[in-house]
Amino acid sequence: MRASGLRVALRAALVTTLAIGLLAPARTLGFSGFGAETASATYGKQITFNVELAGGAPDRLEVLLQIGLDPDSTLVAPVAASGTSARYVLDTAQDYLTPNTPITYRWRAMTGGSVTVSDARTFRYADNRPGLDWQSATVGQATVHWYGSGESQARRFGELSTGAAARAEATLGHSLDGPIDIFVYVTRDDFFGALGPGAREWTGAATYPDIRTVFMWLGGGSSDYLDTALAHEVTHVVFFDATRNPYHAPPTWLNEGFAVWSERQNADDQVSVVRDEVSNGLFSFSAITGQFPIGARGSALSYAEGATMVARIIDTYGKAAMARIAAAYRLGATDAEALKAGTGISADQLYADYFGSFGASEPKPVAAATIGPSIVRPASNNGALGSGAPARGAPTTAASGLDLAGLALWVGLALVVVAIGAAAWFSRRRSRGPAAPP
Repeated sequence: MRASGLRVALRAALVTTLAIGLLAPARTLGFSGFGAETASATYGKQITFNVELAGGAPDRLEVLLQIGLDPDSTLVAPVAASGTSARYVLDTAQDYLTPNTPITYRWRAMTGGSVTVSDARTFRYADNRPGLDWQSATVGQATVHWYGSGESQARRFGELSTGAAARAEATLGHSLDGPIDIFVYVTRDDFFGALGPGAREWTGAATYPDIRTVFMWLGGGSSDYLDTALAHEVTHVVFFDATRNPYHAPPTWLNEGFAVWSERQNADDQVSVVRDEVSNGLFSFSAITGQFPIGARGSALSYAEGATMVARIIDTYGKAAMARIAAAYRLGATDAEALKAGTGISADQLYADYFGSFGASEPKPVAAATIGPSIVRPASNNGALGSGAPARGAPTTAASGLDLAGLALWVGLALVVVAIGAAAWFSRRRSRGPAAPP
């Protein structure tokens, strides 16, 4: 083939290729992966999660949120993507979230039969209200956080937490599963703003063991109170770790009782509280398994009974009894099984011995009050009500000396008769036809 003929053939092939390319449908761009991911928050208002979507939006997009340290508490939220980015907003103004809560988040995209999940990232929901210029330092097993004038007290709390944790670990036979965060608030408003709705107004310190966080308020009490309160709160975190299981939490009286006992390694101050209440009646331990009473008397007695029961277990069966109880809970024991594992006697016997030591009768369930039958006086033969005042609460009605129920019956019968008569009259008129003209 001559060179000119070869050039003609190549041009023809090129034209054909271009034509085929122009006629073929254009390739559609689509989601090809996750780009930059960010999370930011304004405390008490919202948390915003953003993600860039390379290639455009997938068929379906979700954000997976693990709120707190529990790996089973994952929230799956659908997200509407807009072009090559997406945003999800968690409303913390409507749904309170404790400061320092860790949130692990991932994005999940589905396009056709393909599923893409981003790497997990962790974000801490910080109390970043204006004026809270947080500073931090690590002291022993605790990270203390303070602002304003709280540094010296925060560092003291860190030092005290080391000893408190060590004593609780020795008694429960279990070491902390991780570090503790201690946040020190200077003012009441700042402190209660962190605790959120539902906090009792007498609170001076609070613990959230599930996020390993302690909140302290410098104005909550005297220096001695703050020191013992810190030991109390740190003990709650150790107790949480030592008894943690996937089934249920130990009773509140045991948790709070051990924390009170741990403040001074005894319950001497609580014994008199229980003795003074014997004549008024003590609480059954089954009654203080969950939430403690809100009132001052009920709350104080609940703490006192818990602390003195823990003291009795330790004094009678040794500190190792508490370690055996904690170990039983970690294995999923019931309350009765755990107490028997620690003491060697049944829970019922343990409770009976406790009340007996105070010379008190074991509390029994309060029987439900019986509601008597309603008393309605029958009417006399002539329809008049019987003489005498009606029984209190008995439903009676009188009008012109007649029983209204009987009167209503007679009126109803009369209306039926009238209706039947009217129907018969109209029927006769229709059967006769129109009247003849005059």
